[in-house]
Amino acid sequence: MKESILRKGSQATGFKLLFLALTLLSFNGLTANRSVLTWIAYAVTAIGIAVLVIRVVCFKKYLHAKGLFLLIAFCGSYALSALLTRQYGLSENAKALVWMAFQYFILYTYDTTSDGTAEKKEFYIISHFFMAYTFLAVAAGTVMLFADYYSYTEVNGVVVILGFLWNRLWGVYSDPNYGAVFSAITIIMSLYFYKDAKKPLKALYIINIVLQICYIAFSDSRTGMVSLFCALLVYVYLTALRSKKLEAKKAFARGVICVLLAVTAAVASFAAIKVVSVSTSEFKKWQYEHIISSDKDKTDAQKEKDKQKLEIGRQSNDINGDVSNRRFAIWGSGLEIFKTKPLTGVTFRNYVPYAEDKLPDTYLVNNDFIEFHSMHNSFVDILVSQGILGVVIIAAYIILVLVLIFKNFFKFKGEKYKYNTALLSIIAPIFASMMFYSETFYMNTGGAFLFWLALGYLIQSVTSKNPETKEITPVK
Repeated sequence: MKESILRKGSQATGFKLLFLALTLLSFNGLTANRSVLTWIAYAVTAIGIAVLVIRVVCFKKYLHAKGLFLLIAFCGSYALSALLTRQYGLSENAKALVWMAFQYFILYTYDTTSDGTAEKKEFYIISHFFMAYTFLAVAAGTVMLFADYYSYTEVNGVVVILGFLWNRLWGVYSDPNYGAVFSAITIIMSLYFYKDAKKPLKALYIINIVLQICYIAFSDSRTGMVSLFCALLVYVYLTALRSKKLEAKKAFARGVICVLLAVTAAVASFAAIKVVSVSTSEFKKWQYEHIISSDKDKTDAQKEKDKQKLEIGRQSNDINGDVSNRRFAIWGSGLEIFKTKPLTGVTFRNYVPYAEDKLPDTYLVNNDFIEFHSMHNSFVDILVSQGILGVVIIAAYIILVLVLIFKNFFKFKGEKYKYNTALLSIIAPIFASMMFYSETFYMNTGGAFLFWLALGYLIQSVTSKNPETKEITPVK
């Protein structure tokens, strides 16, 4: 019985669901920055520490997880950076280390004695929890769009936006870019689970895919579009590569066909997004002309301005003609900060106070908009937060992971190959999004959660000696 308790405690599926709920609600405009999240965070912290203790007790099962010691070194590097910049704040960095520990040592670190069956069952549960959430979130956002609803309020000192504003749909997401990447992930999950589902569930997967494509269009998120493009490239290419219809083809011909299919699918997704965006804009204009524009208190100029607000898609003047939307300036500012402390960095949570003290004229804290608390690029975040030391450690980890994946991925066939393909296709859009906003490292987001969870599952799967993982029976 004791062994059973330890096994379930170290697996910690319940904790992971609660942790995922926290990350999702933290970027939900209805719950973000509200006191209820503080209590959920306390619960997640307490349970997470208990899970870590159990894993220490059962350390032999986790000690040989690939990359574990590099992640420990990465946390150690962050702790060193925090100590060296403690005059700018220490408590926030302590919290950051706790979340990093949960991501690296609970979500990623896997049981090396497991055959992967328990992890695949867990993946099914967590994926459907996530898909149910994104389905409800996007459905609610779509209602807001067609109801012309929006709100712009301040919650505990932070501006929270809901609905359709500035020619893009926020919906219930506090940041439409994160929401759009969630949609890309949901599309991959739905495609993967669709194949073995019964008809009623297949219909739900299709509806969810359509809704998620619509949200990416409505949100006008370029990050979301790039993420979906990358996700479909990986998923369609790898799926087609093992298609029975292409087995008779020679390797080169099969590879070319798979690339063409992947590119076609990715380009088709862009076309679908454009069609949804344009057609919805035209519908909303028609709706305005026939229902709303009869308001006699408004001049023709005011009506035309209101009509333009109904169009989906930001105009060039919305981002001041800057194709990067200030990212280039932020990255340049990050490099300025890095040069002042190149070896160990200044930590993610101390960007602003450090810059205000040492570089008061740098763009991060001195511009015509706001103080930026991240570099909008995960790799610039690491460079500035942990300096050369952190970059070297994480580069070694990334190289190790890539070698393990490319060395072992194509050794598997059947259901395990499909499972690995789904995991890699979930990681791909999150990795792509890291180029455009802060994600995965130092961030307690749904994307970071799924990245580390899926990466742990994938590395466990491709390094497992078990050639096949038992197929999980879908919900009837």
